Amino acid sequence: MFSIKRFVLPILAVLGILSISLTEAHEFRQDSKLRILTDETFEHDTQASTGSTTGPWFVMFYAPWCGHCRKLLPTWEDLADEMYGQVNVAAVDVTANTEVGSRFTIKRLPTLYMINHGKVYRYAGQRTLEALTEFASSPEVYTAKAAETLDVPAPSSGLKHAWAQVEKLLQSKFVRDHPIIVALCFSGSVFLLMAITAYGIF
Repeated sequence: MFSIKRFVLPILAVLGILSISLTEAHEFRQDSKLRILTDETFEHDTQASTGSTTGPWFVMFYAPWCGHCRKLLPTWEDLADEMYGQVNVAAVDVTANTEVGSRFTIKRLPTLYMINHGKVYRYAGQRTLEALTEFASSPEVYTAKAAETLDVPAPSSGLKHAWAQVEKLLQSKFVRDHPIIVALCFSGSVFLLMAITAYGIF
């Protein structure tokens, strides 16, 4: 007799192993000057929407599964050491920090943005330490060499923030480890909401 469980479980196991290997996090050096930003710390640390009073920030938006990102991260750490005291060099994992990724409309990885005085300057040059250092060296250079210049987008509204938290929850380890429990809870919540609506409870 055909068993779905015997067929599906090995496939899920293989997919799980592949996803773990693809999303293996980069291990940053302990002495690195690189700043790691999150949904919770991004605006507080950079003060991007208020005019970057904490100085210029050169930010790499990346994902652990992105091969080009993994290749660039060691150079990005070297850049942080090189520019320490002149430019804040930072990184944001957009898979773990969906609110920031959504706010800056990150569509390709890695995305490199210089943020200063309410403006965003997109870097699209060579990914060598020399080229990155030259770009970050002064406002005159990055304003002239930016592939694109934009206004800093406003921080997320309350609703967007709530949705970003839902997205983060959906990408959490618990959801990955217990998809059936999550699906049952979600289905039960929808059923309960429908019952409340249909019968006018509350």
